[in-house]
Amino acid sequence: MRTLTLAGEALAVLVVLTGSIHAPYARVPDPPTDPGAAVLQVKEWRSLVGPSEQAEIPEVTILGGGRVIVPAGQDGALQRATEHTLTPDEYRYVYRLAHQAGLARNRHYSSPIEATDGSLLVVTLRSGGRTYTTTVTSPWAGEAGPRGRIVGFRRALNALVAAEATTPYRPAEYAALVTGGFGSREDRAARPWPGGTELLPGVRTYVGMCTPLTSVPPEATGTALWASGREILWVTLRPLLPHERACADLDRGTP
Repeated sequence: MRTLTLAGEALAVLVVLTGSIHAPYARVPDPPTDPGAAVLQVKEWRSLVGPSEQAEIPEVTILGGGRVIVPAGQDGALQRATEHTLTPDEYRYVYRLAHQAGLARNRHYSSPIEATDGSLLVVTLRSGGRTYTTTVTSPWAGEAGPRGRIVGFRRALNALVAAEATTPYRPAEYAALVTGGFGSREDRAARPWPGGTELLPGVRTYVGMCTPLTSVPPEATGTALWASGREILWVTLRPLLPHERACADLDRGTP
């Protein structure tokens, strides 16, 4: 993370949020230390995207103590993520900046322009023992005013938590998310899901039928298309985050 050496776009965003190039010193609670608590999350839900894009973990998750988890692409059915930990000063700085952006309250900012293929930016912040949610419909880079502060914070956050040294995130469990409608075995070749686990009778969630898995079959990295009976399914293995303990937790923060 680059707190005192911000450059270019991140520095400009910081000035917009705080009126200064210096760290924000607003009176805010101490950041949470519980490593199992999601303190700050950012995700943009987009329309007209595939099931794996919908199921991807948030673009930034910061847990108590400053642990950061971000997505790192997909290999076949398997979604990957990386993690690193902010220093205490970096963690406090990001937490204060989130408050400076006005995220410690529930707000919804509608789009001034109607769009049939828009998106919804969802930002959650844990503060004072409560979780607050801010939503922005169809955000864009040139925003001003309150919407612009949220969009600007998102840009600054991604720059601030960027790290050169990360490690692969290894979850305790994966959510096997299944979406149908990809044809039949008469239309294309596909193998049954390895290991004999039946994925269709899972828990219904916003991002697909969900079955928890404690391990990933090696074959899963080859393709996302698998057969169940005569139906072809799209399977996404999404890593569960530390604060997600069951399939139902995936519906938190959905549109």
